[in-house]
Amino acid sequence: MNDSSVDERGYRLRAAALLRSAANDLKRDDEAAAADLGITAAEFASYAGGGAEIPAEVLRRAAAVWPVNESDLMPWRDDCPDGAVVHRLTDAIASARVLRRGGIAYYEYRDTAMSRVASFRPEWIRMLSVVDDDDPAHPGVRWNRGHLLYQFTYFVGPVNYYVREPEGDRVLRMNTGDSVWGVPFSPHTFTCREEGADAHILALTYGAELVGDAQRELAALGSGTAASFVRRPEEPASAAILRDFLDGCALPADRFAGLAGIPEDRVADLLTGDVPPTAEELARMAKALRVSPRDLLPVVSDMAGSIRHCRAGEARQWSYPSPGPAAYRIRELAGSSLHPHTRALEILPVTGSADVALRTYQHQYVYNVGAAPADLRWSFDGRSFEDRLEPGDSAYFKPFASVAFAAASSAGCRLLSLRIGGRVTPESRTALGSMAPGGLPRFLRETGRWY
Repeated sequence: MNDSSVDERGYRLRAAALLRSAANDLKRDDEAAAADLGITAAEFASYAGGGAEIPAEVLRRAAAVWPVNESDLMPWRDDCPDGAVVHRLTDAIASARVLRRGGIAYYEYRDTAMSRVASFRPEWIRMLSVVDDDDPAHPGVRWNRGHLLYQFTYFVGPVNYYVREPEGDRVLRMNTGDSVWGVPFSPHTFTCREEGADAHILALTYGAELVGDAQRELAALGSGTAASFVRRPEEPASAAILRDFLDGCALPADRFAGLAGIPEDRVADLLTGDVPPTAEELARMAKALRVSPRDLLPVVSDMAGSIRHCRAGEARQWSYPSPGPAAYRIRELAGSSLHPHTRALEILPVTGSADVALRTYQHQYVYNVGAAPADLRWSFDGRSFEDRLEPGDSAYFKPFASVAFAAASSAGCRLLSLRIGGRVTPESRTALGSMAPGGLPRFLRETGRWY
């Protein structure tokens, strides 16, 4: 990443807005806030107005005397003001390092496109250990302990993928175009099946909802409380959700049954998870609890163990757009219903197609996995840009950047795209749309007192 691209003035203004918002939330005017922080009212006004950088000591003092954390007053840095970061193969090669496991050279790692505004931590990894069988206990296999981040893996060449499940170790013989999606902290590893083969993976790890504020909040609340938040796949999820809402409302089950117009014995069955609610019951319960019916729906897992995999020949495919002349062929890769806002795709621009842009609400990572270059055109914040992704180049695009991909030669090209949700959840989007008129600009940057 290029530190020179960071918008320092924008960072200072965002920091100023956070300080002003904190003072407003705590109902402090400039004089009261300054007294709390041990500075003058003029100094506070300068810091909260973006005229001067906020000293670290002021942030420490705020965290000491106000019910805030330092992180609440520190904004994110924007390293892609043009809506994209392009990472060249030469930069990836320059970042190469070999990591050893158990006394042998095991992986060669290379960095690919990353940004401070997204939780992607994607790596190109070459397998250095070669095995001659599919035994997970082979002496050339070195397991990890699993890691926090979710991982989507795209395979190139003859790679063995090993995953450790409660019922035993699994081995999948993967080849080019195969893919896997896996959950955090699941032990796994990779080896090469053929001496001298080009065997590598794109390990596209990302944190999504598990990193940042959620992780910090749960760590502060403690392990016992964190365990109480856990909702396991084997638990009747609809019952657990209903119990949470009744607890949150301090609403007895018999009173809830009367409000929802559902017999008490039926509510008892719903709370034990013995039966799922009907569509009519779901609507009645939502109305009684004053929530949306979707708030009572559980996440349905489609996982078999800790991973889902997709063979290249089994991937769903379609043309885009449709109907009409296709600009792209799309192949859908591994994913899970546990992460509905994650989508892994292969994008194949159709040679000679019209310039058709793709736009998504998600953060998007793109890697040129083919043998031919791809021309890029994207628009962001009312501006337009052009670039080229050579084979082995990668890029990151901010949400809602409109990106058009075109084959730069008759050889065609093949692009891997991983799209993930960020910290702006569906609930956040609804909250933004429910603000009073004029609220959004103030939400992004509060510049004055609340009165």
